[in-house]
Amino acid sequence: MRLFKSGDKKRVSRWWIDLAINLVVTLIAFTLSLFASERSKINAKKATAWNVAQVTLSNIDELINNYEVVTTYYDDFRDQYNLIKEYYKRNERVPDSTCNEFVDYIEGWDVFATNRSPEMTFNTTFELWDYLENIPLIRRIGNCYAYSNAFQELYNRDLQLIANLSLSGQLDKLLDPHQKLHAIMNHIPFRNYMERSGATSSAYHSMIERMKIMNNQNKIDMGVSDKDLDDLIAPLHWAAGEDEDCIFIVGPSL
Repeated sequence: MRLFKSGDKKRVSRWWIDLAINLVVTLIAFTLSLFASERSKINAKKATAWNVAQVTLSNIDELINNYEVVTTYYDDFRDQYNLIKEYYKRNERVPDSTCNEFVDYIEGWDVFATNRSPEMTFNTTFELWDYLENIPLIRRIGNCYAYSNAFQELYNRDLQLIANLSLSGQLDKLLDPHQKLHAIMNHIPFRNYMERSGATSSAYHSMIERMKIMNNQNKIDMGVSDKDLDDLIAPLHWAAGEDEDCIFIVGPSL
């Protein structure tokens, strides 16, 4: 039986110490590398979330601008109706220019397309938004899109009523604008709708104002200005036909 000498024991002990040190160093290096890799991934996801959020805020501003145009046309449409109603009360002939403009409002509904991609991204990538680490911001963005969808739902309902008016009144069979105007003004469902149009206009303005307030706070939270967002949004464009993702403007054909 071979006995370890004192020098052998020291060499064996040193070998185990060196091995332990190497293992610890390797483990520390691996841990640091893993930590750095995970930190890099987190930072990359935070940067992506930040960029997507900026595009989202810019998209909300675009929607607000679209809805303000829609509401301006709608209010002008209401003013024209009320003006014509006064002529009817006095049994006076409606001026040709006023008659033609109002008939154009009814027959000239244009389709205005909006970019829905940022909203879809927001609705389908909630794990990304966690990296913003700002729950109130995320909730406000969601509320902005909720108001946006409510605006479009209300407006498309109004659009359908106008479409029904054109069909039921058979306006395309009438050639004279004053005959068309007479058919429009004597269409009971349309007159009933116009009596409620003040409340509808108020709802439009209220939803727009709520979106403005919330998105302004979103910009404050993110520390971005309108100028920072200007280059992020595509220009507004007119669509060639109807699409389920479109909103609709009432007004004279351009």
